[in-house]
Amino acid sequence: MEEVEVPGEAAPVSERSSAESATATAWAPVDSLPRIVVDTANLRQRIDGFGASITEATADLWSHAVSDPDQMIRDLFDPVEGIGLSMLRQPIGPSDHVTRPYSFVRRWPDRRLRSLQFGPEEQRILPMLKAAQAASLRGMERGVEQENGRQDARQGASPTVVQTEIRTAARAATRDAQRDAGQQQRQGLRIIASPWSAPWWMKTNFSVLGRRWAWPHRTGRLRRSYYDAYACYLAAFVRLYRDYGLDVFGLTPVNEPDNAQAVWPSMAMSPEEQAVFIADYLAPELHAEGLDEVNIMCWDHNYSTERYPDGAFVKRLYAHDDALRAVAGSAWHYYGGASSTMSRIHERWPSKGIWVTEASGGDWGPRNWEAALLRMSSRVIAMLRNWAQCVVLWNVALDTSGGPDYYYLRHDRQHSQNRGLLTIDRASGAVTKNADYYVIGHFGRFVPVGSQCVGSAASRDMPDVQHVAFLTPSNHLVLVVNNGDAVPCRIAVQDGDELWPVELPPRSLSTLVWGR
Repeated sequence: MEEVEVPGEAAPVSERSSAESATATAWAPVDSLPRIVVDTANLRQRIDGFGASITEATADLWSHAVSDPDQMIRDLFDPVEGIGLSMLRQPIGPSDHVTRPYSFVRRWPDRRLRSLQFGPEEQRILPMLKAAQAASLRGMERGVEQENGRQDARQGASPTVVQTEIRTAARAATRDAQRDAGQQQRQGLRIIASPWSAPWWMKTNFSVLGRRWAWPHRTGRLRRSYYDAYACYLAAFVRLYRDYGLDVFGLTPVNEPDNAQAVWPSMAMSPEEQAVFIADYLAPELHAEGLDEVNIMCWDHNYSTERYPDGAFVKRLYAHDDALRAVAGSAWHYYGGASSTMSRIHERWPSKGIWVTEASGGDWGPRNWEAALLRMSSRVIAMLRNWAQCVVLWNVALDTSGGPDYYYLRHDRQHSQNRGLLTIDRASGAVTKNADYYVIGHFGRFVPVGSQCVGSAASRDMPDVQHVAFLTPSNHLVLVVNNGDAVPCRIAVQDGDELWPVELPPRSLSTLVWGR
C-alpha cells in the first residue's frame, strides 16, 4: 500500500487503489464478503453542516495562547487544507465556558433594552468568527479553482479510502471532496445561536444561574412580563451577526431548558412556556425585524431527560398548533437517552427538521485516543442515521485543564473535564488535535452543505461495523464506516451493480469517496 505524506502532518494518509484492494483480498471472492449496500434511491435528510462552538473560552485561547492562530483557523475551517467546519453553534451571552462573566445590558431593569450593547461579543468572540468565515470562503474558492483546472480521473472509479487509524491519525484529505467545496453556501459558515440564560433581571430567581445557592428552592425561569423583552434581546443578537456578514441559520430559545442548576448560566422552560414564547413573541419579533428565514429550533436538550423522557418536551410543544407552525424543528444533545428518539419524532412530524446542536467529549467519558474516536464516531453515525441534519460538537478548543471554565471553578471547585476538538498548551502555544477533531473531520471535510443522507444497509455478520452514506451536490458518494472490532474487517461495498472490496483496519474510522 502506498503511503502519501500530507504537508503539515506527521501521520500518513493511506489511499488504496482498486488494483491494490483486489490484491489484498484476492484470497476471497469479492461477492462472498460481508457487504454494505448503498441505496441512492432512498434519499433521506438534507445536510446543513458539521462543526462545533467558538465559545468565549475558545476565542480567548485563540487570541492569547495559540502560537500560530492562522494555522489553527485553517486546520478547522479551510475545506481544502483543513476539515472544513461549516456550522457553528454560538452562545448568546455567557455559557459555562468563559474566562469571566459578562453582560450585554448595562442597566437594569431595562425593558426596552436601551442600554443593550454587544461589546464583549464584538471584542472577544467575533474576531475569531470573522477569521473563520474568511478561511472558509478562501478555501472554497481555491477548491473550485483546483477542480476546474483538473480532469476528474476518478469519475466512476472505485472508492478512494481515507482512514484514521489509532495512533497514526491522518488528516482526512482527498481531492475528490474539493469539487464540493464550491457547492457550500456562498455566505460561508452557518450559525445556530443559543442563549444559556436570559439576563438575570428577566428571571424569577434574579440570577443568570438556574438556581442560587442561597435560594435553592427557586428555579430561574423567564418571567412572563419579560417575554417581549427577551424576544427583542435574541433578535438583536441575530441582527448583530447579520450586520457582520454572518449567516444565522438557526435560533433556540434557551440551552437545555430542563437543566436549570447552580453551577453555570441556565434557565428552565416548560414545553408550554416555550410554545407561548415562540408563537406569540419570538416568531413575531423575528418577522418584524425581517428575519423570517432564521429557523426557530425548540428544545435544544437531550434525547431524553427524567422530566421529559423520549422526546416528551418536543411532543408537548408540537401539540400547540401556533408553536408547531412557528418552529422549523427541534434541536438535540446526546448526553441522555437514545438517538432513535429523533426518528420517532421524525415519523410523527416528517416536515419538521432535526438538528444535533451539542455533543461533547471529555474525561468524564472515553478519553483520548482510541476509545474517544470509536465512541464519538459511532454516536455521530447514529445521529445521522436518525435524521440529524447537522452535527455540532461543543468547544472548538480548550486548554489542558478543560478551561477556561470560570463557572466550574467558582461553583464546582474543579475544572470542567470537557475536551475540545483541539487542546491548547498555554505554556508553549502548541495545538493538539484530539480524536473529536478527526471524527468531525471525516464528515465535515467530505460531506458539504447540501448533501443528502442516503440509505445504506450492512450484512448481519459484521455487528461491530457502523456506517452512514451521503450523496453530495456534485454526485459523489461518501460512506463513513466505523470498525469497532479488534481485528481487520474485509468487506465489500455495493453501489448498484458495482462491487468493491475494502479492508477496514482494526478499531478505526474510514471514509470512502467515489464518483458516479
